[in-house]
Amino acid sequence: MTDVWTSVGVVLGIVLVQVSGWLWLDALVAIGVALNILREGAHLVWRSSQGLMDEAVEAEVQQQIAQVLEGFVYRMDGREIIRFDHVVTRKAGQRRFVDMHMHMPANWSLGHAASLRNRVERALMDAVPGLRATIQLLPSDVEAHLDDPVSP
Repeated sequence: MTDVWTSVGVVLGIVLVQVSGWLWLDALVAIGVALNILREGAHLVWRSSQGLMDEAVEAEVQQQIAQVLEGFVYRMDGREIIRFDHVVTRKAGQRRFVDMHMHMPANWSLGHAASLRNRVERALMDAVPGLRATIQLLPSDVEAHLDDPVSP
């Protein structure tokens, strides 16, 4: 569209000078066209740079993820048997990602745990098309402290 407006500006400048005889109108229209090109160029650079930066996904997508995960949480006797924590989302370009921990009973077989993880991943990807989910499996009694400083 910038090319279209540039062409329109050139034609407009020629027509205005021909009709009015004022040569300075051509320069004025040229300045307007140049400012439009600069504005569009800056907008293009900004959009391109944002595609390279990681940022959290939109609030609506975060809400969809939370709703899906809540559907898999299982409580018994006031304790959460299956729960999720350290849920982190990010967006890079057009792709969306979610990383999390899924806690479950330690006595479950690897096959049973992997089956549940696959169902959670599928539900997340169905709710948010194009989402890539990474789920780390942990026993219910294990806490991962990602932000704790490492002792020397």
